[in-house]
Amino acid sequence: MADIRPRMESLLPLLNCEPSPETVRNSASQKRRFENWATSRQSSRIAVLGLLFLLSPWLRADPSPGLDPKHRGLLETYCQGCHGPEKQKGKFRVDDLLGPISTVERAEKWQKILNTLNAGEMPPEDEKQPDPKAKADFLEDLAHVMVAARKGLSDQHGRTVLRRLNRREYRNTLRELLGVELEVNELPADTRLGAFDTIGSNLFMSSDQFEQYEALGREALEEAFALHAAAPLSKKLRVEAESTLDSFTQKNQEAHKELSKATAWIKAVNDAIASPANAPKVAELKKTLLTDENLRHAWEQIPGAPAPEQYGFAKNVDVQVIHELAVLTQFVPYEYRYLQMPGLKSGAYLTLPSAGRSQHNNNHLPLPLPADWPVGPATVRIRVGALPQTPPERRFIEFGVAHNPYSPSGKSPFFSIHHVVGTVDQPQTLEIPYKVSRKRLQGRQRELFVRERGAGDLSKSVQAFRNAFQQNGIGPDLALWVDWIEIERQPVSDADMPPGIRALHGVPLDDKVGPVTPEVLRPALERFSLEAFRGTAAPAEDLERLLTMYQVRIGRGVRHSEALKAALVSVLSSPRFLYRAEPGSDERRRVLTGPELATRLSYLLWGAPPDAPLRAAASSGKILNPGELAAHTDRLLQDPRSDDFVSAFVSQWLLLDRLDFFQFNPKLFPKFDDGLKAATRAEVTQTFAHLLATEAPLSDLLKADYVVVNGLLAHYYGIEGVEGDSFCKVPLPADSPRGGLLGMAAILAMGGNGERTNPVERGAWVLRKLLNDPPPPAPANVPEITRLAGKLLTTRERLQAHQEDPQCASCHRKIDPLGFGLENFDAAGQWRTHDTYQALGPNGKPDPKATKTWAIEAGATLHKGPSFKDYYELRDILRTRTDAFATGFAAALIEYALGRPCGFSDEPLIARMLELARPKGFTPRAFLHALIQSPEFHSK
Repeated sequence: MADIRPRMESLLPLLNCEPSPETVRNSASQKRRFENWATSRQSSRIAVLGLLFLLSPWLRADPSPGLDPKHRGLLETYCQGCHGPEKQKGKFRVDDLLGPISTVERAEKWQKILNTLNAGEMPPEDEKQPDPKAKADFLEDLAHVMVAARKGLSDQHGRTVLRRLNRREYRNTLRELLGVELEVNELPADTRLGAFDTIGSNLFMSSDQFEQYEALGREALEEAFALHAAAPLSKKLRVEAESTLDSFTQKNQEAHKELSKATAWIKAVNDAIASPANAPKVAELKKTLLTDENLRHAWEQIPGAPAPEQYGFAKNVDVQVIHELAVLTQFVPYEYRYLQMPGLKSGAYLTLPSAGRSQHNNNHLPLPLPADWPVGPATVRIRVGALPQTPPERRFIEFGVAHNPYSPSGKSPFFSIHHVVGTVDQPQTLEIPYKVSRKRLQGRQRELFVRERGAGDLSKSVQAFRNAFQQNGIGPDLALWVDWIEIERQPVSDADMPPGIRALHGVPLDDKVGPVTPEVLRPALERFSLEAFRGTAAPAEDLERLLTMYQVRIGRGVRHSEALKAALVSVLSSPRFLYRAEPGSDERRRVLTGPELATRLSYLLWGAPPDAPLRAAASSGKILNPGELAAHTDRLLQDPRSDDFVSAFVSQWLLLDRLDFFQFNPKLFPKFDDGLKAATRAEVTQTFAHLLATEAPLSDLLKADYVVVNGLLAHYYGIEGVEGDSFCKVPLPADSPRGGLLGMAAILAMGGNGERTNPVERGAWVLRKLLNDPPPPAPANVPEITRLAGKLLTTRERLQAHQEDPQCASCHRKIDPLGFGLENFDAAGQWRTHDTYQALGPNGKPDPKATKTWAIEAGATLHKGPSFKDYYELRDILRTRTDAFATGFAAALIEYALGRPCGFSDEPLIARMLELARPKGFTPRAFLHALIQSPEFHSK
């Protein structure tokens, strides 16, 4: 009876309601018996429960989605005349489609109906048309039903497919095994749009990938062997900033001599051109030489014009060179002022590039590494301070290398941005971790640098220089002073060597000693394979194959180190390393072993293999104990390696990759550069990390009285009193629009195109990610509203035109109000009260005369919901939808953790996660514990 009771109690809600025809559908006689019993009201409670249990197989509802019967009338009135039982135009009928969409064939027919109605092809124009609101309601319901049908028909019912390590996991696994950081972007992408990179069905393997893995494995071993060879070395290199002034001063003095000669010669030629006696000749020359600069190229034809060699130039000098020198005279005051600055005996000032003079300026201070610098971890230190008059926005420096192929975007040539809080009198010393690799010691990649933020954008910096020159005749004020920049490498102890290298103890990694015997090599290969295969021992036959591979190469005269690498590469390109194997003999569900559970846990929370304590708990079986598992879960979350989970899960869950889809217009948003974009992305992940660390509620992502920002982002938001590079919790005043996802610049910037906001994109994102109510995909065959092109309309007026057509209104009436509520934020996430639209003129460029400016109205009424007058009220409404937000979060977590789409069969797991997390305030950690302790996480 104990086993039956939960099932009986789950049916108690049926006691107070009559079953619908959809609930009891398999047997009319069973339905009649149930109805007779339900009206009698004389059965005892036990008898009721017993009867419900016996009838439950017949009372179980078909889970397949179907169209609401309320729409039957619309189909009968407007469709069945041509597509009914008597007539089937196009061999298509609709009267037999009502009911659950339980097959692909039935789904395809409904999709055809949806597409046809969205395109306005049915009913035909000469037939009676349905009421626009009724049609919009029908299309809305059908679109959502189709989304649910696709989800149900693709439900994997808890099954996962064999999957390889994704790029991120592969990179992290090599880092944990060998202590190396490899660039793996050349491997095939792991995701499709909107999916996690953990989904097994996307992680297939092609034949050419094995060659890539072999090459990457060899590169990793070369790096690891070099790291081992350099382990005992310590080294330090410092560049005093003032030493860069020697060449600067010399070049400056030489340039000034050239500039003065150029200026004097041009003045003499201009005087000859302006002479009244030469007017006829000049007029004749101007017929073909339209400008004074062109006339100077013809100086020999102008009487009285001196030859350039009279002013010290070489004979036959190119006049264009003289012109370019003359143009540079505008930079003389800037350079002269620089050389008069105090502090040049002990440091140097960072400058902005000034057009053609950038090679003579300290727009970046270099730290060139010698080619023999040892690989491995190092620390870069920069002693820097700001001048007293430096504005807040210029108190940031960029650190990087002269050529940086490791940039995620491939466009930003710096590694990091740092907030300068020191002064020239009391400079600060910044410490930056930096890992020197073999590739980073090649070519220009050896040159590290420090520069003022934004100085790498030449066009932007040159424009800033010109603007300042026009105002003061000199150029921009100097802002930052650097004392020195240095790099230091400390020895790496044997205990700090990565486990893959430690596993080879006893086997030389160089060629100072000859080949080793099988008795020495076999245990080393066995230990290495055990580490590479995440605690699973390699089969004896595999070890024999590796030994044979080594010995054959030695027999051919190959050096020991190369033969050893060949055997190890074979390990790193084997399926046991590249795949997360959870083997099984059939399709039935089974419970994971301890090592399998440990691997699943570590790749969830670290994106990397289990460490020694977790493997020990797995080998002993303790990991299968709920308390032990919970303790290890907390331990892994407290480790810095959990940053991988936070960054990967949050970025993919909230679709932060959209930030890289477009460039932000620098004229409209000069502050929103690559550095700030990276900071806004980090704000989202760091805020989630704060929730994990402090066990704050998930609802703080909907609304909070604080932000998690660093100095750069605080300045962008106008928050005072925040300094430094670390992200920290900062309280907000009650009237702040920040706090929560909707106040974050990254979220808002994704809802636009880098120039203008897109309320539709923003509203759809809110529905998808905050309300767990994703709109259906936009129909591909709905015509664009071209009649509004070029018209001076507000954003609201332009979008409201969508709701004139039922096929558009079915979605836009839900999406647009949410987007309107966020219109006080511009395309870069800054608060505003007015917006402007400028139409294009006949030449395709913005027409200043065709401009409309309006005060933003952020109020609206949610579809089938309350009204709000502004952004603050909308945020309060969304804050009340915590359950919907938590449900969507749980579904995303299941999908990411189990590597498969979350389907209908996962509804019980979502319900259990919500039930367990609710008493703890819906903290992200509570959701993780609930999932990790679930049977679904423990089984395959």
